[in-house]
Amino acid sequence: MKLQLLVSQWCPTCPTAEKVWSEAAAQEGLTMDVLDIGKAEGRRVVVELGIRTVPAMVIDGRLRSLGTCTVSEARALLKPAAAN
Repeated sequence: MKLQLLVSQWCPTCPTAEKVWSEAAAQEGLTMDVLDIGKAEGRRVVVELGIRTVPAMVIDGRLRSLGTCTVSEARALLKPAAAN
């Protein structure tokens, strides 16, 4: 499973989203990549998927969440993916 959290340096909510998703991923035994959209890999993902806002969570190449959420909401999105 591939988890990618897209963030930006100028985003005021991205640090909160990173903390939440990191905690949720750790609780599910998963690893996550944090990609800055100001860098090549992050730009590639946003262009590929047509993402226009951050923070954005991409799970296995599919946009699954925009904005911030709670750890329990994040875990709910990760559980089906973790089971595969």
